[in-house]
Amino acid sequence: MKEKTRDYLKTLCVQAVMIALFVVLDTLSLKMGNIKITFGGLPIILCSILYGPVSGMAVGLTGSFIGQMISYGFTATTALWILPAGVRGLVMGLLFLAFRKKEKVGFLAVEICISSLIVTILNTLVTYIDSVVYQYPYVLALGESVFRIISSLVTAALYTVVVPVILKAVRKILK
Repeated sequence: MKEKTRDYLKTLCVQAVMIALFVVLDTLSLKMGNIKITFGGLPIILCSILYGPVSGMAVGLTGSFIGQMISYGFTATTALWILPAGVRGLVMGLLFLAFRKKEKVGFLAVEICISSLIVTILNTLVTYIDSVVYQYPYVLALGESVFRIISSLVTAALYTVVVPVILKAVRKILK
């Protein structure tokens, strides 16, 4: 088998594993009203760092789509609900490239925090649009907004701690 083909197949296999991991981690989330705390972003972040923004976006969109199909089926707002996970992969990958692929904790913390805040804003917006489409009341209270941002930043801090360790292990396995 040619080296290029082998690398391509290895990349596809890693992406498939990351998609499956996303679905599992996202399913095991903690839901409190309109707020969802999940570690589903971890495989997206890892894939964005390992293979770039397009790969991270593909993992986010595909994993989120599968999760949506399992939990809710196809609805009028499915495309909106999968968007934040795809954007996380794209933004994380682009920021990683912008910081010249530096894997120091400080750089990763900034990249992960920015991508997490963007995802939080998008999820809030999608929840609002969903409430308009399906005509249910949704009022974003100040307390809820603050809690969403805090939980996003706490999750980002946890990602920042575990991502370097997991990256090192994954790279060792992939060699």
